[in-house]
Amino acid sequence: MEDTEEVFEDALDDVVEATEININALNNNKPTKSSSRSFKLKNRKHDKHEKHTGSDQDISLDQGLAEAQEAIDLFFNNQFEESREIAQRHCDKSIYHALGFGTFHYLRAVMTFDQEHIEHASTVLTQSVATIDRFRRRTGGLVDTLGKMVRKQDYDSYTEMEVHAELVYAECLLLKAMLTVCEDETLVSFVKAGLKVRQCYLSFRSCWDILQTRDWVGKGDKHKNQFEGGVRLGVGTFNLVMSLLPPRITKLMEFIGFTGSRDAGLAQLLTCYRDQACLRQFLASIILLGYNLFLTHHTGQGATSDYKLVREILDSKLERYPKGAFFLFFQGRFSLVQGHCTEATEWYLKANQAQDEWPQFHHVACWEMVWSASYRCMWRESLAQASRLLEQSRWSPCLYSYLKAAYYCMLQDELTGTEVADQQHLMAAVPGLKQRIAGKSLPMEKFAIRKAERWTKQGGRLTLPGLELVYLWNGFTILGLHYEMVERFFILIEKEMEVAEQRRGKAAAKEQFQLEDDCLLLLLKGMCLKYMSAPLAAEECMRKVLANSGQLKVDKYMAPYATVELALLMIDTGDMAQAWQLLELAKNSYKDYSLQSRLHFRIHAAQNKIQAKETPGDTSQDVESIMPMKQEKGDMVRELESCTESELKEMIPHI
Repeated sequence: MEDTEEVFEDALDDVVEATEININALNNNKPTKSSSRSFKLKNRKHDKHEKHTGSDQDISLDQGLAEAQEAIDLFFNNQFEESREIAQRHCDKSIYHALGFGTFHYLRAVMTFDQEHIEHASTVLTQSVATIDRFRRRTGGLVDTLGKMVRKQDYDSYTEMEVHAELVYAECLLLKAMLTVCEDETLVSFVKAGLKVRQCYLSFRSCWDILQTRDWVGKGDKHKNQFEGGVRLGVGTFNLVMSLLPPRITKLMEFIGFTGSRDAGLAQLLTCYRDQACLRQFLASIILLGYNLFLTHHTGQGATSDYKLVREILDSKLERYPKGAFFLFFQGRFSLVQGHCTEATEWYLKANQAQDEWPQFHHVACWEMVWSASYRCMWRESLAQASRLLEQSRWSPCLYSYLKAAYYCMLQDELTGTEVADQQHLMAAVPGLKQRIAGKSLPMEKFAIRKAERWTKQGGRLTLPGLELVYLWNGFTILGLHYEMVERFFILIEKEMEVAEQRRGKAAAKEQFQLEDDCLLLLLKGMCLKYMSAPLAAEECMRKVLANSGQLKVDKYMAPYATVELALLMIDTGDMAQAWQLLELAKNSYKDYSLQSRLHFRIHAAQNKIQAKETPGDTSQDVESIMPMKQEKGDMVRELESCTESELKEMIPHI
């Protein structure tokens, strides 16, 4: 292989030849000022007596774990710089310090989205991979490779440091893989990230084998619980994320070679969380909070959220970290998903006031407060939060500009001359702010651009864009918990219908987008009626949208979305057969509309609900149940891993 080629060790597949890897190669051939030197990783080609015996400077496992816990406590008490200093202190001589230092820079990179931070994080993670690799078990080349073909790996021959190094290596590679798309925004980079994730997946399979087959008692290992927690966290997260993906995405993941189970994933994460002495218990807590408070709601599965578990986690963590910004934020989200918007805003403000070292974290709470205000029709407050995001956050200036302009629309009759001019400037700027991630435009940005262009074509007017945004962000499942909030939306919709009728009566000819406006109002009205306990009236609204779907010129998303809403109404009435037919119709009969992937997540969740059985899911401890791998894909994927960037570019259209 050429020394500029990206190489990550595969924990299950033995590679005989030695490979020299340059830091620039691990940074997707993207040179940075701090990554000019190279280092060598030897892939399984070592003298069988050659092991990492360490030096006087290497940090013991006991010290590494203890200081890692100290760094975690500092981090969740908002002492971020002190936490970073502990991790950095021995990041070149300890596997847990190396992982912690890499994790710190990874979090900063994804929160700021600053290219300099992303490149630096990539360099740090590459150096962490090299440090951790020094502690991993080495095999004796070709002889050992051939021997493994006829007998199982003897994990009892590993030292305790070596088994922990395998786990930490997999965790660090996963962070590196997730950073790849941010680091190099091309489709080739996205494919490379997928291949790296597969290698991490295989590494966790190997760690699962170690957990199940090693004689932990006989070896006298002191930190089995730490290793077990890490393995269960890794395999649980893989399974959970895979289970949430709709079929159109999982087909690609199955091509890469793995699938996932929601029940198996949650079982493993809960096992890790219940071990209060485990270093990674805090990560299991955050993942479980994120799943129950964010992912379930964004994929249309809010009803499956385990609020009892959420309450337990938050009570425990806020007792330990009473001013911890992360858990104050999650407490705010917990209030929000229950429809307690005023209380949620108070918690978000507390979270922001708790620390100012990471201002980017404030933007996440600002985003939440946009919706908290929108659910209550407090458009001035939504406007203020959107303005702050536009001024301070780099995530999506395109979307933030549209949000601010959309909230101006909700206040159109009371805008000052300065605000009208600002609105015009924002709408004109939206199309030029589009970003590309993994070679593709962001779906929500494309939606914002279409709406901004529509605003111009309609002479500076949009129909209830604030309510439309709430709908598209699945906000009705939250505001629908409180009748008075839904009723407020319903009154706005009825009033807008009257205004539209008056405008139609005055117009000399039919307006260009009249049908789109009418269908949007019907869709929003139907959603209100659903949560106002009027399912038949809601169904009538959705069927009216579908009756006009063939005539929609733009906003074609409303037809498949209304189809799914109608299917969900059928599920509520117990007509599963018709609901399934409607979901299949929405999934297969509509193409190339705005926010298609977002709807496919909801379709997948609804079909899972129909198929759900009372019997519990598979929580077997067998590796093929926990981490299934389609072996026939192995040779094909290994060929992809060895492809150069130019070869990948040629192959992508055919994958």
